[in-house]
Amino acid sequence: MNISFKPANKFLMRAALAAALVVCPCLLGLAQDAATGTPAATPRTVMEMSLKEFVDKLRASNKTILSKKSEAGVAATGIDRAEGAFQSVFNAAAVRSLNRQKNTFEEALTRQNLGIYERVGNDFNVGVSQLVAATGAKLEEKVSLSRFLTNNDRLDPLRPNDAYDNRSAVAVSLTQPLWRDAGSEVTEARLNVARLDTSAAEFASRDTETSVVAEAITAYYELVAAQLRVTAETEKIRTGERLLREAQDAHRHGRLSESDVWEVENALARYKSSHSEALQSVHERGNRLLTMLMVGDASQALIATDSLPAVNSKPLPLDVSLQTALDRRDDFQMRKVQVEREGIQLAYSKNQTLPRIDLVASYGLNGLEYSAGSAFSVNNMSDYPTWSLGMQFSTPLGVNRQAESDLQAARLRREDAILSLKAVEVQIANDIDTTLAMRSRMAERWALWQQVRQREAQQLEVERSKFAAGRSDVREILLREERVVNAGLAVQEQQVGFARASILFEAAQGTLMDRFR
Repeated sequence: MNISFKPANKFLMRAALAAALVVCPCLLGLAQDAATGTPAATPRTVMEMSLKEFVDKLRASNKTILSKKSEAGVAATGIDRAEGAFQSVFNAAAVRSLNRQKNTFEEALTRQNLGIYERVGNDFNVGVSQLVAATGAKLEEKVSLSRFLTNNDRLDPLRPNDAYDNRSAVAVSLTQPLWRDAGSEVTEARLNVARLDTSAAEFASRDTETSVVAEAITAYYELVAAQLRVTAETEKIRTGERLLREAQDAHRHGRLSESDVWEVENALARYKSSHSEALQSVHERGNRLLTMLMVGDASQALIATDSLPAVNSKPLPLDVSLQTALDRRDDFQMRKVQVEREGIQLAYSKNQTLPRIDLVASYGLNGLEYSAGSAFSVNNMSDYPTWSLGMQFSTPLGVNRQAESDLQAARLRREDAILSLKAVEVQIANDIDTTLAMRSRMAERWALWQQVRQREAQQLEVERSKFAAGRSDVREILLREERVVNAGLAVQEQQVGFARASILFEAAQGTLMDRFR
């Protein structure tokens, strides 16, 4: 008996499985309650699905895949956060103040012997500041107005009643780091790290997706194999039933003993038991796939519609596969990004050990009038320029312990990232070698079992001829029938193993997801 299913039998196989799952739930342990006669569970609705349909649904609904995509999305927000450091900042302030203080003897003389100096004022400030990415300079433009009146001003007979002084100021200031925090490499370090973190998170997400899909495809093919086993066990039952009819007929005509009939009946009972186990295996593997799809509806049953992939014994070159893996594996690319990230952090930490030397410059104009509009007049302000130019220096006394500690930690993190990259490279080389060997061995075993199945089928035909001639017995026919079926199942097992090895190889090479683009 040959159990290599032809396309014409695929529909019959799925129809038989659907009938078993929907019409006969008792075969899956869903027997009726003996006391009430009510079903213990609702019959299941069959959901047929090809491999591509299954993988598409998996990628859209699997929790592990979606969680990793969410993590990548969270990491991407770090880019906007880092870019915010170069965003222009608008500053505004309005302050109402009253200042009363006792005059010194000298102040009292200049303030016409007023015992108390009193100032009432409103101060307004508006400015825009900006961090320049290319140099690290901080540029600020500021406009201020101070409207104030003192008790000393009130003594001026020429001043209009309760007229406030309006002091205006327009200034531009620049603080340019010359050593620490100078240059785009330092100022853009956080932004570059955020970009690399986002890239690493995307690689991690794709690596996780590949791992989940590889596991899911293997589980899908295991379901296909379980379905094929159901069909094979069904064939064994049909064979047993046919032999039982023949044995009972021979017994009625005195050509066969009753014990031989019992032997056939026992074999048929074993076949039915194996058939029930095969249905349970389909049930469990189908539920495993539904779990991956985040489907928890007990009324649903999944049937795989694709066949097992063909076995291709053609050898694949190790060096080409290894180079492809180094170019395509997401976990390797992620480690490379992490090495680059730690290199940026190391450069930043080195810069933070330097003393701070800043160039500080400012230039502005100011005016003073009774009217705010006049105070901001260019003609009134141009005669009163204000400017400053200088240097600022700052450094800890002794060793900068904080910066040196950060630098040492950055060096260690970069060394660890390089070691991790090397470890993944070694793992990739071993993964490629292992999966190529597994693929080759499974193809070899599949070919050997094909030969075994062919010889068992030939021996079965010989035994049937002997039985027809009265030179064999029903026990030998049962044995030969079962051995043919078992050999066919062994062929399928090797085919599933080859499919698993091929999936692992494509995952190790980083090309598994190409077929689902």
